[in-house]
Amino acid sequence: MPFPYGDIDSLETFLSKVRLGAFVTVPAYLALLFFLAGEEGWHWSFLVLCVLPPLTAFLGFRAKRDIRPGLATAALVLAVAPLPLVAAIELL
Repeated sequence: MPFPYGDIDSLETFLSKVRLGAFVTVPAYLALLFFLAGEEGWHWSFLVLCVLPPLTAFLGFRAKRDIRPGLATAALVLAVAPLPLVAAIELL
């Protein structure tokens, strides 16, 4: 029986990709944080970029360990969430 999430052929592959993607977002968002540090309103970006990526990495590893695809999907959503949040904060 194929795994129902897109063209990924197995649950193991899906969970592995989520774990790796969640782990990679932490240094990427930290680099973005240092870039935004000189801008106006950086303290809000600091909160978003320092809280969500480690939480995402934790959820990604937890989803892989406990084999929970719902938690892995939440980790994917949280991995992308800081970019629109920082953009919205900067526009305010």
